[in-house]
Amino acid sequence: MNETKLDEELALNRRAYEKLRDQIRNDYDHQYVALAFGRIVGSAPTFDEASALIENLDPKPQHFLVFQADDEPMFDEFFDPYTEFQ
Repeated sequence: MNETKLDEELALNRRAYEKLRDQIRNDYDHQYVALAFGRIVGSAPTFDEASALIENLDPKPQHFLVFQADDEPMFDEFFDPYTEFQ
């Protein structure tokens, strides 16, 4: 993982979310939103379907968000201890 690229994409996604917050809440109510590269990649009715939108991107983002449109996304880094040692 490229830490610099991760930090850049995280900042880009944070700025994009702040700019798009109201639009996301209005246009994607009751949907999961996928956000990467500073833009909305798409939305879906389930977390898994929205996550698949991210998985299909090429190139793969270093940072992305999948969240319910009516919730605040978490911008903090999350490390899964189970995948760290695989």
